[in-house]
Amino acid sequence: MISNWDFSLVLAISELLVDPQQPSSLLDIKLHAFQKAKDLMLQYEKRGIRRDLLDVILDKKLKLILKAETANEVKRASEPPKPVYNYGTWRKDPFSVPEEELAMWAIISPNNMLSQPAQERYMDLFTRVFGITREQLTNGPLPDVKLEVQ
Repeated sequence: MISNWDFSLVLAISELLVDPQQPSSLLDIKLHAFQKAKDLMLQYEKRGIRRDLLDVILDKKLKLILKAETANEVKRASEPPKPVYNYGTWRKDPFSVPEEELAMWAIISPNNMLSQPAQERYMDLFTRVFGITREQLTNGPLPDVKLEVQ
């Protein structure tokens, strides 16, 4: 039986192969990046990240890989996020997926003491991704939410 992730990969590969604007020099790089993105989802799943969150991450990563115009952009889109905090702000990367950064904080935080800016970033991502308020996040049980790709 084909999984949702395999189906997403087939769709992305099909879109890549039929795009007449796609530079041939990036075809192989993007095909490898698609598989790398799926492999990352399997690693995140083993670490306990919710499947609905992983579905969103994979879909967004595949779209970023498709739209990438250089090998460097493909690489940035296919790898885990690398959040950078500099002088009170978090650097934005157009080839990074917020849901994936949230997953990374969820993996890191149980075994590490996060700095205050990192804690704030984690809470900000959580509230944005799950569409809840800070009060809901910090006061009592969380509402039951199901993520969908947008």
